[in-house]
Amino acid sequence: MSTTMNSRWLVPAVGFVIGVLIAAAELGRQATPWQAGLAFAIVAVYALGLRFLQSRSETASLLSGLPVDERWESINARALALAAQIVAIVLLIAFLGTQFAAGDATPYAALGATFAVAYIGGIIWYRWRP
Repeated sequence: MSTTMNSRWLVPAVGFVIGVLIAAAELGRQATPWQAGLAFAIVAVYALGLRFLQSRSETASLLSGLPVDERWESINARALALAAQIVAIVLLIAFLGTQFAAGDATPYAALGATFAVAYIGGIIWYRWRP
């Protein structure tokens, strides 16, 4: 029961941390405190909304990482796989397009390398996980 309770509050906790980081970044770029507060509020309300709708909405439950049943778990896994494939293709196209245009492709190369390391790390993790 406590594991379920902890996982139900994981998304709002991460949302609040991300909200604080976004607000700090806004303040760092000389935004007004009102703008930073609004940036935090948008992320915080989204995270709390997901938490309070988890038990009432399959979509909110799925978005917060708690699939409702095996069918939704399968749909979620396939959707994430499709999204990852599209991100990989877009990164490759952006990298090549920037290279051919004689631009700086370093950001795309770094993102592509991060994607590849995360993918290989995931394979290793799930292969040897007990």
